[in-house]
Amino acid sequence: MEDKRFETSRLLLRTLSEDDAEALHIFWSDVRVTRYMHINSLETMEQARAFIANLNTLMEQNELTRYSIVLKETNEVIGTCGFDSFVPEHQTAEISYDLGKPYWGQGFASEALRMILSDGFEGKELNRIEARIEPDNIRSIHALHKLGFMQEGKLRQAARKGDRFTDMLIFSLLKEEFE
Repeated sequence: MEDKRFETSRLLLRTLSEDDAEALHIFWSDVRVTRYMHINSLETMEQARAFIANLNTLMEQNELTRYSIVLKETNEVIGTCGFDSFVPEHQTAEISYDLGKPYWGQGFASEALRMILSDGFEGKELNRIEARIEPDNIRSIHALHKLGFMQEGKLRQAARKGDRFTDMLIFSLLKEEFE
């Protein structure tokens, strides 16, 4: 698989590696981080390795893209981001991201997503990028607004989390709106 890389002033986005498992296991086992993800909190390093391997397999099959977010200054993995799904015939995709708790509130999500959005609109020739966010995920809603996403509505009980269903807010950004 090609090791695709993107750089911002503070971040490097690169293909997930098994070497990222230790850092990502810490984040993906933290309920504060996984609370809004589509996974249950991980318990073991083996689960983190398997999750990374699965994401890379899906990436090789062009089902999704997922990149490690790395601080350039320290080479620390601080989270992941990418496209969870593509609908090529409609030139749309859904974006998602996660950051370790120590890195919240510092603009890293917006910085990483700006690069992914640019790749989506220019490299992948997408016309529309969506995000689905739980209504109480205020930090993500703020990050999306900062990037120019518009909230379009609420999908009632659209996601299952354990033994309950949760509403999802749907946001979108069009190519013509991206700066």
